[in-house]
Formats: sequence, structure tokens, C-alpha cells
Amino acid sequence: MDNKNIELLFCGDLAPIGRNEKLILDGVDLFEDVKSDIKKADLAFVNLEAPLTSSNHKINKNGPCLKANPNTIDAIKNAGFNLIGLANNHIMDYDEQGLLDTQNSCAKIGLETVGAGKNLKESQAIYYKKIKKTIIAIIAIAEHEFSIANEDNAGCAPLDMIDNYNQIKEAKANADVVILTLHGGNEYFQYPRPGLRKICKHFVDLGVDAVICHHIHTVGAYEEYKGKFISYGLGNFLFDSEVSNKNWDKGYMVKLDIDENNKINYEIIPYFQNIQISGIKKLKDNEKELFHKDLNSINTTLQNDKLWLKAWDQWCKEKKQSYIVSNYLPFKFRGIGLITKSINLSGVLSLQNTIPSKLNFLECESHREVLVKILNSKMEKN
Repeated sequence: MDNKNIELLFCGDLAPIGRNEKLILDGVDLFEDVKSDIKKADLAFVNLEAPLTSSNHKINKNGPCLKANPNTIDAIKNAGFNLIGLANNHIMDYDEQGLLDTQNSCAKIGLETVGAGKNLKESQAIYYKKIKKTIIAIIAIAEHEFSIANEDNAGCAPLDMIDNYNQIKEAKANADVVILTLHGGNEYFQYPRPGLRKICKHFVDLGVDAVICHHIHTVGAYEEYKGKFISYGLGNFLFDSEVSNKNWDKGYMVKLDIDENNKINYEIIPYFQNIQISGIKKLKDNEKELFHKDLNSINTTLQNDKLWLKAWDQWCKEKKQSYIVSNYLPFKFRGIGLITKSINLSGVLSLQNTIPSKLNFLECESHREVLVKILNSKMEKN
């Protein structure tokens, strides 16, 4: 890299939990193989997917509540990261205390954060960094999943087209380069849903120089739009799981190389992460070649609207049972996903004469807002 250039590095979901948490606390360096790439960057970002807290106060939510020992932050700092993204669906798993503990842990060792705060205004604060006379702006936002801040309560910055427009407008007025990270997408689906792809392209239309998405826990497609880079899923950076889904253990870092004219070139750096290998290992030789071959294949599919939308339709068909049962069964229990694979409960719960009213509540913004308000009020009473 030319010494006049600026190097930014973006990494996906980091959750120092489970067996990885123990290894980190025992002093095992899980980042050793990628540390040189991280430290070489002028700015290295990672999405912290679990609050660092000792609190036991879980929020009421759908899905697991994650947390990690606050002392794991030392390993993250030693790896070379200098910017921690907090805009995700787990940062509020242990309520405001969990977020505050995380921010305090970062602040104590000089790590800066972006994407969350004690209220909406603070969560939407743009991160600015001057590097070699170039001002970089980072905006971090997340889809709505139990973690979003409002005017009076802590949380992370939301995906909100009006607010995001204002954030981008402000960033463009104060920075030379604007990067937006978005925590969203459909888990284990390697392509963007149609609405997400439209949103990411719109961000580029508004002036964002690169859009980086994370959350889907698998290797996501990427593309160039009007000469700007968009990734729809970096995959897990470090995330322990005893039951791995397809490509759970693979991911890629994105290196953005900014020249003196603010032109951005990108590089995809693939890796494998797994508890059996004690951390993250960069892919090399044949493994690296096969990774890029598979990634190029899904990128090619994305560029063909017919094939991409066919993949989207197929994914939705596969999820039909679990989505209907999860939303309309009057109770929930562990293992419901396995049952939906063998028993057709969706037909009972989506009787033909009830579909129009359910569809109307989901499609009409006014009806949906009332429904969300009612469901939120019932959650608050529990």
C-alpha cells in the first residue's frame, strides 16, 4: 500500500462467548493469524455481537440473550481493533446496564465505539476520524430487533430512512469518505432480501462510499453499485456454536484502500473460525481459491435478477412453516423448528379466510404500527 493511502478494515460478528470466552480468559490468542492484517489498518472495525457485562437482568425478547465477560475486551484491543460497532440485535440483551458496562469496558482501555448510546441522539452519533489529512465518517445502524434506542431509552441506532438520510447528509458535509455499516439481513441466506438491496443502493445514491452489512452468520454476496462496494454479509468473525449451519465457520474481512483522491479499492480476505482450531485462520492456497470460487458464484447469481429472486422465493418457501407457526401458535417451546419440518401446522394456523386480515396488518403501515404498539405494551406488562 502506498504510504499516502488509507487502509480501513471491517470485520463481522464477534461474540467472545461460550468456549471461546474461556480460551480468551485463559490467555489463548484467538486472533493471532489475522492480527497483522488488523494492526496494519489505519482503522479496524468489528461488530461486537454480545454485551460485556456481569449483569443477569435479561430483557424479554425472541431469541437467545448473549453476554461475555468484560475482561475479554483486552484480547479485542490486543488484536488491533480501534473501533467497536455496537449497532446489533444483541447489544441490549442485558438491558441498559449491559450496554453501559460494554461502553465502560471499551473506554477504560481506549477503544472507541459507534452505533449505540443512552438515547436515540447519542446512538446515532457519527464517528469521525482524521487519517492522513482525510476525514473518515462511520455510520452504524441496525434493523429493528429488540435493541433500538428511542428518545428516552438506551439502545442502538435504527435503520430509519429519514434519520439515516440526515445522518448521511451530516457525514457528507463533515467528512471526505463516508462508510455505513448495517446489521441486518436474513440469517443463513447468502443474498440480500429485495428490500435490503434497494436500501443499500439508496445509501450509495445518497453519497455513501461503501456499505458493509453483517448479521446473517454466513458468507454473503457482495457487489459494486455505481463504482461503490456493498457487502451483504461478512459472516461470523469469531462466534462459537456447537451446532453449525452452512458456512457458519467461514467469513471474510473487507479491506478498503483509499487513495489520495479518495478512490476506494477493496480486497476480500477470507478465513475459517472454529473452536477446534482455537480461533481464526486465514484461508490459503486451495482453500482460499475454493472460497473465492464459491463467493464469485453467488455474486454472479446476484447480478442475474431472475436467479437471485428465484433463490429468494425458494428461501421463503423453505421458511414458510417455521414463520407461520412461530407467529401464530399461541405458545412457544424449544424444538418447534424440528416439528415444523415433519408436521404441517402452517395449514391450520393460516386458514384461508384469515389470510387477508393478517396480510393487511403486516402490509399497511398504519395497521402495523398499531399492532406493534399493542404487542410492545403486552411485553412491558410481562
